Amino acid sequence: MALQQPPSLVGDVLERTTTSKPPPHPHNSPFSQGPSKTGFPQAQHRSQKKSAFARAREAANANKDKRVIDHAPVVVPAKSSVISEKAKAQDEPQMEDDWRAQMSRENELRVGAMSEKEREEERTEILERFGPGIGDLLKKVREARTSKSSGHSLFMSAPIPSVLSTPSSTRPASRASKQLRFAEVMPSDVHVYESAPSSPRKKALALPPPDADDPDVVSLGTLAPDVSMELVLPPPDAADVPMDLEPEEGTPEYIRRRFFPSAPAHNPDLAWMEDPPSSSAPPPDLLRFDLSGNPLAAPLHSSLPTHLGLHHHAPDADGMQRAGYTLSDVFTTAHSSVRAQRVAGMRMLAGVARWVGAVARGDADLLPGTIKPTEIGDVKARVLAAGIGALAERGALGVHAVEVVWECVVGSEEVSLQEGVELGKKEDDFPLKQLLSQIVAALTIQSESPDSSTSSRILAILDRLARHTNEITTEIVSAHNLITVLFRTFLLTDPSTANPAALDLLITLASSTRSNAQLLTPPADALLRFVASLPPEGSAVLLTKTLIFYKALAEYGLYAHVASTAHMQLAAVAQYLVAQEDNKSKDHNALRVAWLRALEGWIVCATDPHATTPEHDILWSQVVAWGWGQDVLAMRERLSAEEEDWETWAAVWRAESAWLEGARVNGVRGGEAERLACVAAVKDGFEGGEGGEHRVVGGALSAFAGALKDFGTGGVVKIRLLSRSVLVLAAAMRLWLACLPPAADGPLSAPPFSLPFSRLSDLCAQLVSAPLWIGMRKSGSGYVLYRPLAHLLAIYLRFSQRLPDVSQDACMAQALSVLTRLMPGEEECAVRAVEELLGLVTPEWAAARGLTGGVPQDLWDRGGVGILKPFLVHAVHPREEGLVGPWCATPGSIKHVATLRLPPAASMQRQRDHGLPLRRDWTLSPLDHLLRSGTSPVFSNLPAGWDASEVDVTRAALLLTKIGRELTSRYSFTEFVLSREEAVFGCMKVFMLEHGQSHGDSSEEVFRDAVVGRLMNDLLAPYTVPASSSAVTDPSSPVVPSPPIQPNLEDVAIGFLGTGTPFYQYYTDFVALYDAISFAHPTFARLLLPPTAMCYAVDYRRHLWNDFAHVLKSVRTEPGDVVAGDLGEYLWPVETDAQMLGAYLRALVRSGGDGLHGFLRMVAVHHVACNVWPDLRENGAAVGAEERAEKLVRVVLDQGEMQVVRDVVLYRQVGAGRVRVPPDCFELSEEIKRERLGYVERVGGVGLVGRVEGLLQ
Repeated sequence: MALQQPPSLVGDVLERTTTSKPPPHPHNSPFSQGPSKTGFPQAQHRSQKKSAFARAREAANANKDKRVIDHAPVVVPAKSSVISEKAKAQDEPQMEDDWRAQMSRENELRVGAMSEKEREEERTEILERFGPGIGDLLKKVREARTSKSSGHSLFMSAPIPSVLSTPSSTRPASRASKQLRFAEVMPSDVHVYESAPSSPRKKALALPPPDADDPDVVSLGTLAPDVSMELVLPPPDAADVPMDLEPEEGTPEYIRRRFFPSAPAHNPDLAWMEDPPSSSAPPPDLLRFDLSGNPLAAPLHSSLPTHLGLHHHAPDADGMQRAGYTLSDVFTTAHSSVRAQRVAGMRMLAGVARWVGAVARGDADLLPGTIKPTEIGDVKARVLAAGIGALAERGALGVHAVEVVWECVVGSEEVSLQEGVELGKKEDDFPLKQLLSQIVAALTIQSESPDSSTSSRILAILDRLARHTNEITTEIVSAHNLITVLFRTFLLTDPSTANPAALDLLITLASSTRSNAQLLTPPADALLRFVASLPPEGSAVLLTKTLIFYKALAEYGLYAHVASTAHMQLAAVAQYLVAQEDNKSKDHNALRVAWLRALEGWIVCATDPHATTPEHDILWSQVVAWGWGQDVLAMRERLSAEEEDWETWAAVWRAESAWLEGARVNGVRGGEAERLACVAAVKDGFEGGEGGEHRVVGGALSAFAGALKDFGTGGVVKIRLLSRSVLVLAAAMRLWLACLPPAADGPLSAPPFSLPFSRLSDLCAQLVSAPLWIGMRKSGSGYVLYRPLAHLLAIYLRFSQRLPDVSQDACMAQALSVLTRLMPGEEECAVRAVEELLGLVTPEWAAARGLTGGVPQDLWDRGGVGILKPFLVHAVHPREEGLVGPWCATPGSIKHVATLRLPPAASMQRQRDHGLPLRRDWTLSPLDHLLRSGTSPVFSNLPAGWDASEVDVTRAALLLTKIGRELTSRYSFTEFVLSREEAVFGCMKVFMLEHGQSHGDSSEEVFRDAVVGRLMNDLLAPYTVPASSSAVTDPSSPVVPSPPIQPNLEDVAIGFLGTGTPFYQYYTDFVALYDAISFAHPTFARLLLPPTAMCYAVDYRRHLWNDFAHVLKSVRTEPGDVVAGDLGEYLWPVETDAQMLGAYLRALVRSGGDGLHGFLRMVAVHHVACNVWPDLRENGAAVGAEERAEKLVRVVLDQGEMQVVRDVVLYRQVGAGRVRVPPDCFELSEEIKRERLGYVERVGGVGLVGRVEGLLQ
């Protein structure tokens, strides 16, 4: 049964008819109707007129007799207006038909009055304007009009009367004229949204119909049948059919209609002229997130139901309402003025930040079609800015804001957080100052209403920022009120609620710079509350980290007076640690190590009270009175030989070493009594088979050897495992050195106690040459883990010098090798090693080993190689500021240390602000200062009495380099032997000393000095290919052992030129200098060749063979004098560059080939011949190879002199392993001769065969 059509709710809306002039003021108007002086109506006060109620009552009484009460006022029903509108709409087609008929009659009369000529002109004009198809179009319009008038009409049955359309007696007559009209509501206008059921536990069920026989059923009436509505739509009116309007002038359609009316409207060949179709709406955003900030896959955008809460946002540009929130939606929600919406948006931003971090780390992939990988940084910056802006908010909003910032700063970067190194500058534009000010506000809120999770995240944010650079730590320490709020929130609370992570942050800040440490000393007194709480049950971690913080300050010589302020509490700590014999917990071991290291730091400060800040902050007499030396020795009795106590053993030995070193400076007779007491206490432990010290050293040696053997490709875990045993061995050797009498007392008669000397020497020799150092520069911030290894080598260098069975030459070789392994912080040890090395090179020592190099006596009289000391010390430590603290503080370091952290790994690779580790060619560094004498800081700080000349410095540098190479190669330190490229570049520096100089006499040039020339030849001799007329070169037998990794000249030059100046520019200056002043100097000429080897870019060869071809005739280097590992470096692969082949050919045919000599002639003949003869070609099948060969052979045979023709025709070379040199390379077999003769006959015919017939038959 059809449903009844619902009645209309409201009738039509009609506007009120207005009059042309305003009505007069009523009598009750508040304005006076009289004339006004100002032109405005005069206001009348309400106290001078009757009230509205009184006027209403008077009006009612006056009209009581006139009121008609026999019928209700007439109300115009809404239906009548609808009917009138429909009637009007039905009359419009009739009026339009009458208008059309009238116009048709007028047109017929006008056409009938025209002549045939006028009609033809009008017809032609219409066809030209509208095209030949206008007749068909008019015909179709006429047919459409006729079919429309044939009977199509709209039939509609009478609708059911609406209840609202009936007259109502309740409406006043005064409103009868106000007719309201609203649009009729159609079924299609009602939108039904899918939603979840009202209750997941209650389902709506339809009731079954009642039984027909049930007498209790009461009928509510029968619904009237639905009155069907038949809607017949008319066909489109001819007037509604869009006419082909005149197109815009200049468009393709205009041109077609105007000039090519017979051409089709849509020609595919002219599609390129049409405008591209404009897209109606931009494509939808495919990157959408759920309420947790997780990205949604694109297929889910249209399939997820609406009850999930993912559709509460504006529709897309195409009108579709898709599931998920775009980035714009998320940011808009996060900045909403409604706090609940802002909380939801901030929660989504936390998820977005988590996803961005995963994408940046590679743990998640970008959804296809969303954003580019390069835009991830921009998204992260926007998310971070939104989070920072809400950090100071209270409640859930602030909690989620902290989470957002934590995800951006901490969670989005997966880095191995190593202590003691800067991570480097953040790549993104980080609003640090704004973040710090917001963190202060957030911490203030946390101090009032603490939340452990949020507080921990804030600390993690600050800690991560502090690890990046020292500049950021300076901003943190200098931030207004930040340190104060940090102490109040996390440390000045009850010890049970104090956060140890805050102490970790303070340690990081103090380790960054000396200035930051000084700013942290005033509030450091508040930490004494953790020292005074004994026994430290429950607060052991706080006490441990407090002592570590005090030790960090002591390494700058700061805050040492705390040892005097809290000496009673520290003594109680010592008694507690010694008494806890059976406590083997991890926290207890950490506390013992922290206490021992703090004592070590304060003892170093007391060794030289003038080095502390302020001076005499702690005195040696105080240290002696407190009995720290005895406390340290007493601690060893509570330790076992198990591996878990190794770290504590190392801390005991370091503290006792600091005590003995201080006693040597401040004690009676150089601390002899203290040394004897220490030796008596530890001798049995080191020498007895069951002694604790002996077992610990033996176990560490075994662990060290095993870890070194199984190191493989390395890794953080293996480096840490190696470092643990290394620190034990280094501490044992340092204690052994501290127990020795002063070196001035003479040779050592007997060691203070026994150590496995031979095993230590062997393992240190293996360590210094181990391949693990190759990965140090590639490990990023992990290179800080190599510091213990470098510290062990620095201690061993001192250790081996006191061993009686180690020769002087071996000590020098060890120093040369260890200096390239030391890291920043070991400058004091490196300078001492350089000074000792220079002191050992005497004329007697050099003469006994044949290493004088012909250096005259006057150089030895000026100091020999000792004149290089200012330059070499500067190479170790190029900057006065920025000194990194050593692994173990010394009295000489605490005054000058600027930071306790290593610089970022990237800065170590880009610049040489830190000299260590030294380059392999560090002995040639004085030449760098000679080349930059105008800006070198060494020349402005030379010691008094230094009067060496430029020639003297060059002689000494070359001599020291020669000695260093001989010693390292003799003791098989292959890693540290000067490489061929380093020797070549060092000699190039000698010649470049004349660059930019104006000498009137060539004898003043440094490279013309006989001693300098001899030393350069000696330096290059081991890298020269041994060649002669009957010898073949074999690269497998070099004169000196080559390093396993040999950098090329471009890499070697970076150490001097930096990354901003390419080596090619340096080479162009070198070639130009040769052209200007060389006068065919043989060594100068030899150095022109190495960059022209085939392993380098073709630009070097083009520059020499093309741009400076005129200097080639002066280069007379023979194959046996070429600096190369193998002559094949210049021959293979065969040259294919057209410019170079032209240069080789010109050099050969010009002047009969007399312009080329020696090895250069061989190179030119080789590359031309290998491009001509099929038996020598490497790329015979390459495109254009045959054509190039034919051109070359014609040029050689037509234009070349007979000697050139002979060399090219008879040249023969073997491509693998060995190189034939003249005259062996000009011997051919009979078979090859016949093949080449046949090739010439095929290419050039009989005319060219005559030139080679005598050579090949």
